[in-house]
Amino acid sequence: MGDRNENIIKKIKGLLAIANDNKNDEESQTAFIMAQKLMVKYDISSGEVEERQESDSILEGKVTVHKTLYWWERKLAQIITKNFKVTFFYNSKILKGESKKKRAIIFLGFENDVALAKEMYFLAYDVLTFYANDFVKNHYAETEECRSRGYTMDLKNSYMRGFLDGINEKFEIQVKEMKQEYGLMVLVPTEVQQAYDDMFEGKKRLSFKVPRIEELAAYHQGHEDGVSVDYTKSTLDEGAIF
Repeated sequence: MGDRNENIIKKIKGLLAIANDNKNDEESQTAFIMAQKLMVKYDISSGEVEERQESDSILEGKVTVHKTLYWWERKLAQIITKNFKVTFFYNSKILKGESKKKRAIIFLGFENDVALAKEMYFLAYDVLTFYANDFVKNHYAETEECRSRGYTMDLKNSYMRGFLDGINEKFEIQVKEMKQEYGLMVLVPTEVQQAYDDMFEGKKRLSFKVPRIEELAAYHQGHEDGVSVDYTKSTLDEGAIF
């Protein structure tokens, strides 16, 4: 892994660790979003003195094991890849002793970008599942409603839809800010997109179904949690990764 990714990942992991220690919701949710801006800042800095190394190659990075994927794992992959210079696809196979296909999420991109995108997926996964589970637990504690599997699933799915929509909205806001500040967008490199197109030419990309919003209040709380983060600008401007 390149120095750029090691430095960014180390910084983001440190931020997330501090956030978890302090139980600070805002900082925890901000951690993996801040990575996007750090990545762009570092690309600009290093790009002034060096070109992409010839050794950089386009490769596949397995993100999940082969399994029955949850809808939100797929949605999260969409959001991360849209904002971290990689694309993704599903690898399908029938595991020994089973009859139905299982699928794994695979990122495709330059080696360093795939490594960073995977780390961001794992961090976002942890934050999303932690806060979704915490929301459900607190909901039952506050309302004293009778637990049921179906209702719990509706609460969790609705909250996760809101949270992911909020995170995606926050990414979009930052993309606009970075375009104004740096004059560029976070895009999948042309070579990576071409490699993807060559791999899947003429093949239909698998779609997935996102569950309906059954619990509107849970969705709104998730969206509020996902979008109401702020950037620690002093931390970003420290230049600690340069």
